[in-house]
Amino acid sequence: MKTRLWKFPHDTEKIEIWLNEMASDGFICVGVDVNMCRYTFEQGESGEYTYRYVFFDKCFSHSKSIRYLSFLRENGIECVGHSFQNVILRKKAADGEFNLFTDRESQINYYSHLKKSYAIWAVPSWILIAYFYGSIIATHLNIAREFAFSLSFFVHPLTIAMHVAFLINICISISSFQQSRRYALLVKNLKRDSAVFE
Repeated sequence: MKTRLWKFPHDTEKIEIWLNEMASDGFICVGVDVNMCRYTFEQGESGEYTYRYVFFDKCFSHSKSIRYLSFLRENGIECVGHSFQNVILRKKAADGEFNLFTDRESQINYYSHLKKSYAIWAVPSWILIAYFYGSIIATHLNIAREFAFSLSFFVHPLTIAMHVAFLINICISISSFQQSRRYALLVKNLKRDSAVFE
């Protein structure tokens, strides 16, 4: 039996928690679409696999990523699916603990990369917000002339579409900024702990 579920892939940690919760309930993730939104599950044994949702510093087809995946396969770690730099990995729970970043230095490097990636996501979102905001103003002026601020002005498909696109970009931008800030604080704490132990 196969089940397909949709989930927005913007928070890597929440996706990883969700995949492991599904695995503990006996639903094994066996595939994911290219947009990392639709996940395919098969019924299996409860807690058979442990999942990790990882953001590679290079795209999936890069030679560095290929070598790293080959190394992981040799250690019993499978790749379930990927989209550009987002990769879902799994390992048999019976084979022991599944941690990719065990020392502070590797954690700092990984979370620093995540911080930059989310910050980069926020920039085009703000550009699109500015674009849609200007488009909404222009659309309002044009439609207002035609409908003289009647009810048709507020329910016009173009007005609704502009407002929806505007709100979506605001949500993406705020979420990206929050994620970047959260990882920045995490990196700061890790560096502080590392300095204390040194």
